[in-house]
Amino acid sequence: MALLKDGAGTAPPGVPAAARTLTSADPFAATGIAADRGANRYGVCSIEDFPPGITDLSYTHEDAGGFYNYVKQFTAPNFWYTDGGVLSWIYGEQYDDWQGTYGFDACVAEYHSGHGTMDGNGVFWMPMGGTWGGSAWASSADMRLGNEVARYLFFSTCLSLRIGDGNSPIRTWDAANLGLRMIFGFESTSVDSPNYGAYFFNKWNGNGHKFSKAWLDASWDIDHHQAPSAVACGATQAEAQDRLWNEGTFWTTAASKNWWWWTWYDAARSIREARLELPGAAQTARFAPRRLSPAQLGELAGHYGVRLGGGLPEAMGPHGVVLGADQGGPRLSVDHRGVREITFAEADGSGRDAPSAAEAVRIAQDAVETFGLADRVDLVADKVRHQYHAGGTPEEIAEPRVRETHVVFTQLVDGRPVVTPGLGEVRVSIDGGGTVTTIVDATREVDRLTAGAPAAPPSAREPVREPSTVDEALDARLQRLLRRLSAGGRVPAEVREVPDSTAVGYALRGDDGTPCVRRTVEVDCGEGLAKRYVLEAPLR
Repeated sequence: MALLKDGAGTAPPGVPAAARTLTSADPFAATGIAADRGANRYGVCSIEDFPPGITDLSYTHEDAGGFYNYVKQFTAPNFWYTDGGVLSWIYGEQYDDWQGTYGFDACVAEYHSGHGTMDGNGVFWMPMGGTWGGSAWASSADMRLGNEVARYLFFSTCLSLRIGDGNSPIRTWDAANLGLRMIFGFESTSVDSPNYGAYFFNKWNGNGHKFSKAWLDASWDIDHHQAPSAVACGATQAEAQDRLWNEGTFWTTAASKNWWWWTWYDAARSIREARLELPGAAQTARFAPRRLSPAQLGELAGHYGVRLGGGLPEAMGPHGVVLGADQGGPRLSVDHRGVREITFAEADGSGRDAPSAAEAVRIAQDAVETFGLADRVDLVADKVRHQYHAGGTPEEIAEPRVRETHVVFTQLVDGRPVVTPGLGEVRVSIDGGGTVTTIVDATREVDRLTAGAPAAPPSAREPVREPSTVDEALDARLQRLLRRLSAGGRVPAEVREVPDSTAVGYALRGDDGTPCVRRTVEVDCGEGLAKRYVLEAPLR
Protein backbone atom coordinates (compact mmCIF):
# COMPACT_ATOMS: atom_id res chain seq x y z
CA MET A 1 0.00 0.00 0.00
CA ALA A 2 1.67 3.21 -1.18
CA LEU A 3 1.03 5.76 1.54
CA LEU A 4 3.14 8.81 2.30
CA LYS A 5 3.27 10.09 5.85
CA ASP A 6 6.58 11.81 6.49
CA GLY A 7 5.39 14.95 8.22
CA ALA A 8 4.98 18.32 6.57
CA GLY A 9 7.94 18.94 4.34
CA THR A 10 9.39 21.96 2.64
CA ALA A 11 8.95 22.27 -1.08
CA PRO A 12 12.07 21.86 -3.25
CA PRO A 13 13.82 25.10 -4.27
CA GLY A 14 12.20 26.91 -7.17
CA VAL A 15 8.83 25.20 -6.76
CA PRO A 16 5.87 27.63 -6.51
CA ALA A 17 4.04 28.04 -3.21
CA ALA A 18 1.75 25.07 -2.63
CA ALA A 19 -0.91 26.61 -0.38
CA ARG A 20 -3.64 28.68 -1.97
CA THR A 21 -7.28 29.50 -1.49
CA LEU A 22 -9.72 28.06 -4.00
CA THR A 23 -11.59 30.86 -5.71
CA SER A 24 -13.93 30.59 -8.68
CA ALA A 25 -11.65 29.93 -11.65
CA ASP A 26 -12.53 30.69 -15.26
CA PRO A 27 -12.86 27.42 -17.24
CA PHE A 28 -11.61 29.31 -20.32
CA ALA A 29 -8.70 30.99 -18.55
CA ALA A 30 -5.95 29.07 -20.33
CA THR A 31 -7.15 29.84 -23.85
CA GLY A 32 -6.59 33.59 -23.84
CA ILE A 33 -9.88 34.30 -25.65
CA ALA A 34 -11.48 37.64 -24.80
CA ALA A 35 -14.59 37.27 -22.64
CA ASP A 36 -17.19 39.27 -24.54
CA ARG A 37 -20.95 39.00 -24.39
CA GLY A 38 -22.15 36.50 -26.93
CA ALA A 39 -18.64 35.07 -27.23
CA ASN A 40 -20.01 31.68 -28.29
CA ARG A 41 -18.74 30.04 -25.15
CA TYR A 42 -21.87 28.74 -23.42
CA GLY A 43 -25.44 27.78 -24.25
CA VAL A 44 -28.00 26.39 -21.79
CA CYS A 45 -31.39 24.67 -22.10
CA SER A 46 -33.70 23.34 -19.39
CA ILE A 47 -37.22 21.93 -19.40
CA GLU A 48 -39.59 21.38 -16.49
CA ASP A 49 -42.94 21.86 -18.25
CA PHE A 50 -43.42 19.12 -20.86
CA PRO A 51 -46.20 18.49 -23.39
CA PRO A 52 -49.24 16.39 -22.31
CA GLY A 53 -48.48 12.74 -21.66
CA ILE A 54 -45.07 13.39 -20.07
CA THR A 55 -44.62 14.00 -16.34
CA ASP A 56 -43.15 17.41 -15.56
CA LEU A 57 -39.86 17.79 -13.69
CA SER A 58 -39.14 20.02 -10.70
CA TYR A 59 -35.49 21.06 -10.58
CA THR A 60 -34.05 21.28 -14.08
CA HIS A 61 -34.06 25.09 -14.14
CA GLU A 62 -32.13 25.18 -10.86
CA ASP A 63 -29.77 22.50 -12.21
CA ALA A 64 -29.04 24.44 -15.40
CA GLY A 65 -28.96 27.64 -13.37
CA GLY A 66 -26.06 26.29 -11.34
CA PHE A 67 -24.05 25.91 -14.54
CA TYR A 68 -25.28 29.21 -16.01
CA ASN A 69 -24.66 31.29 -12.89
CA TYR A 70 -21.13 29.99 -12.51
CA VAL A 71 -19.93 30.66 -16.05
CA LYS A 72 -21.67 34.04 -16.35
CA GLN A 73 -19.20 35.37 -13.75
CA PHE A 74 -16.72 35.37 -16.63
CA THR A 75 -18.76 35.41 -19.85
CA ALA A 76 -22.48 35.83 -20.42
CA PRO A 77 -23.82 32.71 -22.16
CA ASN A 78 -25.29 33.15 -25.63
CA PHE A 79 -28.68 31.86 -24.50
CA TRP A 80 -30.69 30.05 -21.86
CA TYR A 81 -33.86 28.56 -23.33
CA THR A 82 -36.46 27.14 -20.94
CA ASP A 83 -39.64 25.04 -21.24
CA GLY A 84 -41.58 25.95 -24.41
CA GLY A 85 -38.54 27.75 -25.79
CA VAL A 86 -36.59 24.49 -25.99
CA LEU A 87 -37.49 23.11 -29.42
CA SER A 88 -35.98 20.55 -31.79
CA TRP A 89 -34.44 23.14 -34.14
CA ILE A 90 -31.82 23.86 -31.45
CA TYR A 91 -30.33 20.38 -31.91
CA GLY A 92 -30.79 19.67 -35.64
CA GLU A 93 -28.02 20.34 -38.16
CA GLN A 94 -29.93 22.93 -40.19
CA TYR A 95 -30.37 25.47 -37.38
CA ASP A 96 -28.01 24.38 -34.57
CA ASP A 97 -25.80 27.45 -35.21
CA TRP A 98 -28.63 29.87 -36.00
CA GLN A 99 -27.32 33.36 -36.73
CA GLY A 100 -23.95 32.24 -35.39
CA THR A 101 -25.36 32.61 -31.87
CA TYR A 102 -28.20 30.21 -31.06
CA GLY A 103 -28.37 26.42 -31.01
CA PHE A 104 -26.45 23.43 -29.68
CA ASP A 105 -23.56 23.90 -32.11
CA ALA A 106 -23.23 27.65 -31.57
CA CYS A 107 -21.23 27.48 -28.32
CA VAL A 108 -18.15 25.67 -27.08
CA ALA A 109 -19.87 24.19 -23.99
CA GLU A 110 -23.57 23.33 -24.12
CA TYR A 111 -25.70 22.23 -21.13
CA HIS A 112 -29.12 20.56 -21.32
CA SER A 113 -31.23 19.53 -18.31
CA GLY A 114 -34.47 17.61 -18.77
CA HIS A 115 -35.88 14.18 -19.56
CA GLY A 116 -33.97 11.64 -21.64
CA THR A 117 -34.08 8.01 -22.65
CA MET A 118 -32.34 5.57 -25.00
CA ASP A 119 -34.04 3.15 -27.36
CA GLY A 120 -33.04 -0.41 -28.22
CA ASN A 121 -30.91 0.81 -31.13
CA GLY A 122 -28.72 3.00 -28.93
CA VAL A 123 -30.38 6.25 -30.05
CA PHE A 124 -30.73 8.91 -27.34
CA TRP A 125 -34.05 10.78 -27.27
CA MET A 126 -35.06 13.98 -25.47
CA PRO A 127 -38.62 15.33 -25.29
CA MET A 128 -38.78 19.04 -26.02
CA GLY A 129 -40.80 21.76 -24.32
CA GLY A 130 -43.08 22.06 -27.34
CA THR A 131 -43.63 21.08 -30.96
CA TRP A 132 -41.61 22.51 -33.84
CA GLY A 133 -41.89 21.29 -37.41
CA GLY A 134 -44.30 18.59 -36.29
CA SER A 135 -41.90 17.07 -33.73
CA ALA A 136 -41.71 17.39 -29.95
CA TRP A 137 -38.54 15.28 -29.67
CA ALA A 138 -34.84 15.56 -30.52
CA SER A 139 -32.56 12.55 -30.98
CA SER A 140 -28.87 11.82 -31.27
CA ALA A 141 -29.58 10.36 -34.73
CA ASP A 142 -30.63 13.80 -35.98
CA MET A 143 -27.74 15.74 -34.41
CA ARG A 144 -24.53 16.77 -36.17
CA LEU A 145 -22.52 18.67 -33.58
CA GLY A 146 -18.94 19.93 -33.58
CA ASN A 147 -18.63 20.96 -37.22
CA GLU A 148 -19.27 24.54 -36.12
CA VAL A 149 -18.45 25.50 -32.51
CA ALA A 150 -19.51 22.85 -29.97
CA ARG A 151 -16.75 20.93 -28.18
CA TYR A 152 -18.31 19.88 -24.84
CA LEU A 153 -21.85 18.56 -24.32
CA PHE A 154 -23.47 18.16 -20.90
CA PHE A 155 -26.67 16.11 -20.86
CA SER A 156 -28.07 16.26 -17.34
CA THR A 157 -30.71 13.69 -18.24
CA CYS A 158 -31.35 10.00 -17.76
CA LEU A 159 -29.61 7.48 -20.03
CA SER A 160 -27.79 10.05 -22.16
CA LEU A 161 -24.41 8.29 -22.23
CA ARG A 162 -24.96 4.56 -21.87
CA ILE A 163 -22.38 1.81 -21.63
CA GLY A 164 -24.40 -1.23 -20.52
CA ASP A 165 -26.78 -3.54 -22.40
CA GLY A 166 -24.71 -3.52 -25.57
CA ASN A 167 -24.49 0.27 -25.74
CA SER A 168 -21.45 2.52 -25.98
CA PRO A 169 -20.80 6.22 -26.54
CA ILE A 170 -19.59 5.31 -30.02
CA ARG A 171 -22.85 3.56 -30.87
CA THR A 172 -24.92 6.54 -29.73
CA TRP A 173 -22.79 9.53 -30.63
CA ASP A 174 -20.40 8.61 -33.46
CA ALA A 175 -22.57 9.92 -36.30
CA ALA A 176 -23.48 13.05 -34.33
CA ASN A 177 -19.87 13.85 -33.41
CA LEU A 178 -18.14 16.12 -35.91
CA GLY A 179 -15.49 17.64 -33.64
CA LEU A 180 -16.57 17.16 -30.01
CA ARG A 181 -13.89 16.79 -27.35
CA MET A 182 -16.00 15.48 -24.43
CA ILE A 183 -19.57 14.45 -23.58
CA PHE A 184 -21.01 14.12 -20.06
CA GLY A 185 -24.15 12.22 -19.13
CA PHE A 186 -25.57 9.17 -17.37
CA GLU A 187 -25.52 5.42 -17.88
CA SER A 188 -28.54 5.10 -15.57
CA THR A 189 -31.76 6.88 -14.74
CA SER A 190 -30.83 9.99 -12.75
CA VAL A 191 -32.32 11.86 -9.79
CA ASP A 192 -34.32 15.04 -10.35
CA SER A 193 -31.99 17.41 -8.47
CA PRO A 194 -31.18 21.13 -8.55
CA ASN A 195 -27.48 20.59 -7.88
CA TYR A 196 -25.65 18.96 -10.81
CA GLY A 197 -24.48 22.18 -12.47
CA ALA A 198 -23.37 23.92 -9.28
CA TYR A 199 -21.75 20.82 -7.79
CA PHE A 200 -19.81 20.22 -11.02
CA PHE A 201 -17.95 23.50 -10.69
CA ASN A 202 -17.50 23.08 -6.92
CA LYS A 203 -15.76 19.77 -7.59
CA TRP A 204 -13.81 21.14 -10.55
CA ASN A 205 -12.39 23.99 -8.49
CA GLY A 206 -11.31 21.58 -5.76
CA ASN A 207 -9.85 18.67 -7.76
CA GLY A 208 -7.15 20.45 -9.73
CA HIS A 209 -9.46 21.23 -12.67
CA LYS A 210 -10.40 17.84 -14.10
CA PHE A 211 -13.75 17.75 -15.88
CA SER A 212 -14.57 14.04 -15.85
CA LYS A 213 -13.78 13.57 -12.17
CA ALA A 214 -15.83 16.67 -11.30
CA TRP A 215 -18.87 15.34 -13.19
CA LEU A 216 -18.72 11.90 -11.60
CA ASP A 217 -18.09 13.20 -8.08
CA ALA A 218 -20.87 15.79 -8.33
CA SER A 219 -23.32 12.98 -9.03
CA TRP A 220 -22.06 11.01 -6.00
CA ASP A 221 -22.90 13.94 -3.72
CA ILE A 222 -26.48 13.87 -5.04
CA ASP A 223 -27.25 10.14 -4.89
CA HIS A 224 -25.15 6.99 -4.48
CA HIS A 225 -27.37 4.81 -6.66
CA GLN A 226 -27.01 6.41 -10.09
CA ALA A 227 -24.23 5.94 -12.64
CA PRO A 228 -22.69 9.12 -14.13
CA SER A 229 -20.50 8.79 -17.22
CA ALA A 230 -18.10 10.82 -19.37
CA VAL A 231 -16.33 10.25 -22.70
CA ALA A 232 -13.44 11.95 -24.50
CA CYS A 233 -12.21 11.72 -28.10
CA GLY A 234 -8.79 12.00 -29.72
CA ALA A 235 -6.65 11.09 -32.69
CA THR A 236 -4.97 8.28 -30.74
CA GLN A 237 -5.81 6.12 -27.77
CA ALA A 238 -3.30 8.03 -25.65
CA GLU A 239 -4.80 11.40 -26.61
CA ALA A 240 -8.35 10.30 -25.82
CA GLN A 241 -7.30 8.83 -22.47
CA ASP A 242 -5.26 11.89 -21.52
CA ARG A 243 -8.21 14.13 -22.35
CA LEU A 244 -10.60 11.96 -20.34
CA TRP A 245 -8.47 11.92 -17.19
CA ASN A 246 -6.87 15.36 -17.33
CA GLU A 247 -8.77 17.89 -19.47
CA GLY A 248 -9.98 20.73 -17.30
CA THR A 249 -10.10 23.79 -19.55
CA PHE A 250 -12.63 24.50 -22.29
CA TRP A 251 -10.75 24.54 -25.60
CA THR A 252 -12.12 25.69 -28.94
CA THR A 253 -10.07 23.25 -31.06
CA ALA A 254 -11.97 20.35 -32.61
CA ALA A 255 -10.92 16.83 -31.64
CA SER A 256 -10.52 13.82 -33.89
CA LYS A 257 -12.94 10.98 -33.20
CA ASN A 258 -10.57 8.22 -34.29
CA TRP A 259 -10.44 7.06 -30.69
CA TRP A 260 -12.96 7.26 -27.84
CA TRP A 261 -12.37 6.56 -24.16
CA TRP A 262 -15.00 6.66 -21.44
CA THR A 263 -15.39 6.22 -17.70
CA TRP A 264 -18.26 5.81 -15.27
CA TYR A 265 -19.11 5.06 -11.65
CA ASP A 266 -21.39 2.13 -11.01
CA ALA A 267 -24.12 2.33 -8.38
CA ALA A 268 -22.71 1.79 -4.90
CA ARG A 269 -23.17 -1.74 -3.54
CA SER A 270 -23.75 -2.32 0.16
CA ILE A 271 -21.42 -4.76 1.90
CA ARG A 272 -23.36 -4.86 5.16
CA GLU A 273 -27.00 -5.37 5.98
CA ALA A 274 -28.93 -2.15 6.51
CA ARG A 275 -30.55 -1.57 9.89
CA LEU A 276 -34.07 -0.48 8.97
CA GLU A 277 -36.03 -0.63 12.22
CA LEU A 278 -37.14 2.80 13.42
CA PRO A 279 -35.53 4.14 16.61
CA GLY A 280 -37.69 4.21 19.71
CA ALA A 281 -36.58 7.69 20.76
CA ALA A 282 -34.80 9.71 18.09
CA GLN A 283 -32.04 12.07 19.17
CA THR A 284 -30.75 15.11 17.33
CA ALA A 285 -26.98 15.31 16.82
CA ARG A 286 -24.92 18.47 17.09
CA PHE A 287 -21.62 18.29 15.23
CA ALA A 288 -18.46 20.15 16.17
CA PRO A 289 -17.77 23.08 13.81
CA ARG A 290 -15.32 22.22 11.04
CA ARG A 291 -13.48 25.50 10.67
CA LEU A 292 -9.74 25.11 10.25
CA SER A 293 -7.25 27.73 11.40
CA PRO A 294 -3.89 28.06 9.62
CA ALA A 295 -2.27 26.12 12.47
CA GLN A 296 -4.82 23.31 12.10
CA LEU A 297 -4.27 23.23 8.35
CA GLY A 298 -0.55 22.88 8.98
CA GLU A 299 -1.16 19.99 11.36
CA LEU A 300 -3.43 18.32 8.82
CA ALA A 301 -0.78 18.71 6.12
CA GLY A 302 1.84 17.18 8.39
CA HIS A 303 -0.44 14.27 9.20
CA TYR A 304 -0.60 13.29 5.53
CA GLY A 305 2.97 14.19 4.55
CA VAL A 306 1.94 17.17 2.43
CA ARG A 307 4.83 19.42 1.42
CA LEU A 308 4.29 23.11 2.09
CA GLY A 309 5.88 25.88 0.08
CA GLY A 310 5.60 29.22 1.87
CA GLY A 311 2.93 30.24 4.37
CA LEU A 312 -0.61 29.06 4.90
CA PRO A 313 -3.69 31.07 3.87
CA GLU A 314 -5.40 32.98 6.65
CA ALA A 315 -8.88 32.10 5.39
CA MET A 316 -10.65 29.64 3.14
CA GLY A 317 -11.69 30.65 -0.36
CA PRO A 318 -15.29 30.22 -1.56
CA HIS A 319 -14.38 26.71 -2.74
CA GLY A 320 -11.92 25.96 0.06
CA VAL A 321 -8.14 25.66 0.10
CA VAL A 322 -5.49 23.40 -1.45
CA LEU A 323 -2.13 22.44 0.02
CA GLY A 324 0.78 20.65 -1.64
CA ALA A 325 -0.20 21.21 -5.26
CA ASP A 326 2.69 20.66 -7.71
CA GLN A 327 5.09 19.75 -4.90
CA GLY A 328 5.86 16.18 -5.90
CA GLY A 329 4.00 14.68 -2.94
CA PRO A 330 0.48 14.30 -1.58
CA ARG A 331 -2.07 17.00 -2.39
CA LEU A 332 -4.65 18.06 0.20
CA SER A 333 -7.79 20.03 -0.59
CA VAL A 334 -10.39 21.15 1.93
CA ASP A 335 -13.68 22.30 0.43
CA HIS A 336 -16.11 24.92 1.71
CA ARG A 337 -17.88 22.27 3.83
CA GLY A 338 -14.68 21.10 5.49
CA VAL A 339 -14.43 17.87 3.45
CA ARG A 340 -10.79 16.81 3.14
CA GLU A 341 -9.50 15.08 -0.01
CA ILE A 342 -5.94 13.75 -0.01
CA THR A 343 -4.48 12.63 -3.33
CA PHE A 344 -1.42 10.41 -2.95
CA ALA A 345 -1.02 9.23 -6.54
CA GLU A 346 -2.71 9.03 -9.90
CA ALA A 347 -4.47 5.74 -10.60
CA ASP A 348 -2.33 3.07 -12.23
CA GLY A 349 -3.22 3.06 -15.92
CA SER A 350 -1.41 -0.16 -16.84
CA GLY A 351 -4.63 -2.15 -17.08
CA ARG A 352 -3.87 -4.50 -14.20
CA ASP A 353 -6.87 -6.28 -12.72
CA ALA A 354 -8.38 -4.57 -9.71
CA PRO A 355 -8.15 -6.25 -6.31
CA SER A 356 -11.17 -8.23 -5.19
CA ALA A 357 -13.76 -6.40 -3.10
CA ALA A 358 -12.58 -8.22 0.02
CA GLU A 359 -8.94 -7.28 -0.64
CA ALA A 360 -9.93 -3.67 -1.39
CA VAL A 361 -11.77 -3.46 1.94
CA ARG A 362 -8.71 -4.84 3.74
CA ILE A 363 -6.41 -2.27 2.09
CA ALA A 364 -8.87 0.52 2.86
CA GLN A 365 -9.16 -0.54 6.50
CA ASP A 366 -5.36 -0.41 6.78
CA ALA A 367 -5.44 3.16 5.45
CA VAL A 368 -8.15 4.16 7.93
CA GLU A 369 -6.05 2.77 10.77
CA THR A 370 -2.78 4.26 9.49
CA PHE A 371 -4.20 7.78 9.48
CA GLY A 372 -6.40 7.42 12.55
CA LEU A 373 -9.56 8.31 10.66
CA ALA A 374 -11.75 6.41 13.12
CA ASP A 375 -10.08 7.78 16.25
CA ARG A 376 -12.79 10.38 16.93
CA VAL A 377 -15.74 9.08 14.92
CA ASP A 378 -17.44 5.71 14.57
CA LEU A 379 -16.96 4.23 11.09
CA VAL A 380 -18.23 1.05 9.48
CA ALA A 381 -17.24 -0.44 6.11
CA ASP A 382 -20.51 0.07 4.27
CA LYS A 383 -20.30 0.25 0.46
CA VAL A 384 -18.07 -0.53 -2.50
CA ARG A 385 -18.17 1.44 -5.73
CA HIS A 386 -16.12 0.92 -8.89
CA GLN A 387 -14.86 3.37 -11.46
CA TYR A 388 -14.76 1.59 -14.80
CA HIS A 389 -13.20 2.63 -18.07
CA ALA A 390 -13.25 1.36 -21.63
CA GLY A 391 -12.95 2.65 -25.16
CA GLY A 392 -11.79 2.02 -28.67
CA THR A 393 -12.66 2.81 -32.25
CA PRO A 394 -15.82 2.24 -34.29
CA GLU A 395 -14.21 -1.00 -35.45
CA GLU A 396 -13.15 -2.40 -32.07
CA ILE A 397 -14.03 -1.62 -28.45
CA ALA A 398 -12.01 -2.85 -25.47
CA GLU A 399 -13.71 -4.67 -22.61
CA PRO A 400 -14.43 -2.55 -19.51
CA ARG A 401 -11.85 -2.64 -16.75
CA VAL A 402 -11.89 -1.33 -13.19
CA ARG A 403 -9.69 1.75 -12.86
CA GLU A 404 -10.32 2.23 -9.15
CA THR A 405 -12.28 0.56 -6.37
CA HIS A 406 -13.76 2.96 -3.84
CA VAL A 407 -14.47 1.60 -0.37
CA VAL A 408 -16.93 3.73 1.61
CA PHE A 409 -16.84 3.83 5.41
CA THR A 410 -20.02 5.42 6.71
CA GLN A 411 -20.03 7.43 9.93
CA LEU A 412 -22.34 6.16 12.66
CA VAL A 413 -24.09 8.50 15.08
CA ASP A 414 -25.64 6.76 18.07
CA GLY A 415 -25.34 3.53 16.08
CA ARG A 416 -27.11 4.95 13.00
CA PRO A 417 -25.48 5.95 9.68
CA VAL A 418 -25.25 9.44 8.24
CA VAL A 419 -27.43 9.17 5.12
CA THR A 420 -26.67 12.48 3.36
CA PRO A 421 -24.71 11.66 0.17
CA GLY A 422 -21.11 12.84 0.22
CA LEU A 423 -21.09 13.66 3.95
CA GLY A 424 -20.47 11.60 7.07
CA GLU A 425 -18.20 9.15 5.28
CA VAL A 426 -14.61 8.23 4.43
CA ARG A 427 -13.90 7.04 0.88
CA VAL A 428 -10.68 5.21 0.10
CA SER A 429 -9.74 4.77 -3.57
CA ILE A 430 -7.54 1.83 -4.57
CA ASP A 431 -6.14 1.26 -8.06
CA GLY A 432 -5.30 -1.94 -9.91
CA GLY A 433 -1.89 -2.13 -8.27
CA GLY A 434 -3.42 -2.09 -4.80
CA THR A 435 -2.21 1.47 -4.17
CA VAL A 436 -4.30 3.89 -2.14
CA THR A 437 -4.60 6.82 -4.53
CA THR A 438 -7.08 9.07 -2.71
CA ILE A 439 -8.76 9.41 0.67
CA VAL A 440 -11.83 11.61 1.10
CA ASP A 441 -12.70 12.36 4.72
CA ALA A 442 -16.17 13.89 5.02
CA THR A 443 -16.76 12.98 8.66
CA ARG A 444 -17.77 15.37 11.41
CA GLU A 445 -17.02 14.86 15.08
CA VAL A 446 -20.19 14.66 17.19
CA ASP A 447 -20.32 17.32 19.88
CA ARG A 448 -23.48 16.14 21.65
CA LEU A 449 -26.77 14.30 21.30
CA THR A 450 -29.99 15.90 22.48
CA ALA A 451 -33.63 14.91 22.67
CA GLY A 452 -35.58 15.39 19.47
CA ALA A 453 -38.49 17.74 18.89
CA PRO A 454 -41.36 17.47 21.40
CA ALA A 455 -44.24 15.23 20.41
CA ALA A 456 -47.35 16.99 19.17
CA PRO A 457 -50.28 17.05 21.62
CA PRO A 458 -53.08 14.60 20.79
CA SER A 459 -55.82 15.89 18.53
CA ALA A 460 -59.45 15.53 19.52
CA ARG A 461 -60.44 14.94 15.90
CA GLU A 462 -57.70 12.59 14.76
CA PRO A 463 -55.58 10.29 16.93
CA VAL A 464 -51.82 10.64 16.55
CA ARG A 465 -50.18 7.49 15.24
CA GLU A 466 -46.44 7.35 14.98
CA PRO A 467 -45.03 5.26 12.10
CA SER A 468 -43.76 1.83 13.03
CA THR A 469 -42.07 0.88 9.73
CA VAL A 470 -39.98 2.56 7.05
CA ASP A 471 -42.84 2.38 4.55
CA GLU A 472 -45.21 4.11 6.99
CA ALA A 473 -42.64 6.81 7.71
CA LEU A 474 -42.21 7.53 4.00
CA ASP A 475 -45.84 7.23 2.94
CA ALA A 476 -46.74 10.90 3.41
CA ARG A 477 -43.66 11.96 1.43
CA LEU A 478 -44.50 9.53 -1.36
CA GLN A 479 -48.12 10.70 -1.57
CA ARG A 480 -46.97 14.33 -1.66
CA LEU A 481 -44.55 13.49 -4.50
CA LEU A 482 -47.29 11.73 -6.49
CA ARG A 483 -49.69 14.65 -6.03
CA ARG A 484 -47.04 17.05 -7.27
CA LEU A 485 -46.16 14.89 -10.27
CA SER A 486 -49.85 14.41 -11.11
CA ALA A 487 -50.54 18.14 -11.08
CA GLY A 488 -49.44 18.36 -14.71
CA GLY A 489 -52.31 16.09 -15.73
CA ARG A 490 -50.59 12.70 -15.87
CA VAL A 491 -50.66 10.22 -12.98
CA PRO A 492 -47.50 8.05 -12.80
CA ALA A 493 -48.35 4.44 -13.63
CA GLU A 494 -45.51 2.92 -11.62
CA VAL A 495 -43.25 3.78 -8.71
CA ARG A 496 -40.49 1.38 -7.74
CA GLU A 497 -37.93 1.42 -4.97
CA VAL A 498 -34.32 1.67 -6.15
CA PRO A 499 -32.54 -1.37 -4.68
CA ASP A 500 -30.25 -0.79 -1.72
CA SER A 501 -31.35 2.84 -1.35
CA THR A 502 -33.41 2.70 1.87
CA ALA A 503 -31.68 3.86 5.04
CA VAL A 504 -32.59 4.95 8.56
CA GLY A 505 -30.09 7.37 10.03
CA TYR A 506 -29.07 11.00 10.23
CA ALA A 507 -29.44 13.73 7.63
CA LEU A 508 -26.61 16.23 8.02
CA ARG A 509 -27.55 19.91 7.56
CA GLY A 510 -24.95 22.46 8.57
CA ASP A 511 -23.81 21.50 12.07
CA ASP A 512 -26.97 19.50 12.87
CA GLY A 513 -27.91 15.87 12.29
CA THR A 514 -31.61 15.04 12.17
CA PRO A 515 -32.95 11.46 12.43
CA CYS A 516 -34.69 10.49 9.21
CA VAL A 517 -35.68 7.78 6.76
CA ARG A 518 -34.33 8.08 3.22
CA ARG A 519 -35.17 6.19 0.03
CA THR A 520 -34.70 6.73 -3.71
CA VAL A 521 -37.60 5.79 -5.97
CA GLU A 522 -37.92 5.60 -9.75
CA VAL A 523 -41.12 6.94 -11.27
CA ASP A 524 -42.68 6.18 -14.65
CA CYS A 525 -42.99 9.50 -16.52
CA GLY A 526 -44.75 8.33 -19.69
CA GLU A 527 -43.52 7.87 -23.27
CA GLY A 528 -40.82 5.45 -22.13
CA LEU A 529 -39.31 8.00 -19.74
CA ALA A 530 -38.49 7.66 -16.05
CA LYS A 531 -36.95 9.80 -13.31
CA ARG A 532 -35.66 9.19 -9.81
CA TYR A 533 -36.67 11.09 -6.69
CA VAL A 534 -35.33 11.10 -3.15
CA LEU A 535 -37.85 10.65 -0.33
CA GLU A 536 -36.68 11.83 3.07
CA ALA A 537 -38.89 11.92 6.17
CA PRO A 538 -37.76 13.21 9.59
CA LEU A 539 -38.27 11.03 12.64
CA ARG A 540 -39.39 12.39 16.00
